[in-house]
Amino acid sequence: MKKINYLKILAQLSFLAIVLFASTENVYAQKANQKDGMVEHKDSERPCIVVNLDPEPKPLKKAWKSFLKDNYDFKIKGIGFLSNKDLLYAEDVVIEAISTKRMDFYTKIVEDEVGSEMKVFGSFGYDIYIDKKETPEEYAVMNQMLTSFLESYLPKYYKSKVKATKKKVKELSKDVKSLKKDISKNKEEIEDLSEEIGELTNEATEKESELTIANNKLQERIQKLERIKSKFKK
Repeated sequence: MKKINYLKILAQLSFLAIVLFASTENVYAQKANQKDGMVEHKDSERPCIVVNLDPEPKPLKKAWKSFLKDNYDFKIKGIGFLSNKDLLYAEDVVIEAISTKRMDFYTKIVEDEVGSEMKVFGSFGYDIYIDKKETPEEYAVMNQMLTSFLESYLPKYYKSKVKATKKKVKELSKDVKSLKKDISKNKEEIEDLSEEIGELTNEATEKESELTIANNKLQERIQKLERIKSKFKK
């Protein structure tokens, strides 16, 4: 009589559960509101706009690079083929939305406890940095550039996360159902596995509980996505 490899099934379930909950954990810490900040650059503290986001640094950098190229017609360096620097830059460029003067535009994106910390800043010379007090119009435009990016990028990011979470919930549901079916079948066929079947029954119950939690988190994530869409529309 063929003995089913329960350990393999449980290992697969555990892996799915870990991936599922790891992917949903950080979404509730999201704060999409940028604020005034400071950044270390060229041996001094410089004014910047800072925001903390859930997405990891590398995909965030790529999305920011594409957004600036498509909407403001300039390219930042530091991310691309064989390149993934913390500081992205476009030096000696004219960004007409900000100013007709030639300038340097910078973005520093590093990993933090939430996902990524993103700092945007610029200068018109070695020590002439865009500042909320000294150059308020330029600072406001730069802030709006970041806002527009978040309005465009974050809904897509969360939509993809919702899709991935739905898929994992479906897989977990299928594996729980399969495990319960195998347990039921083998209760009648294998007497010497009664103790193991009892343990597996407990495992299946725990997985059902995890599945309930996963479904609840999925609904919360969907609601968060809708709130973000509604906020940006307003």
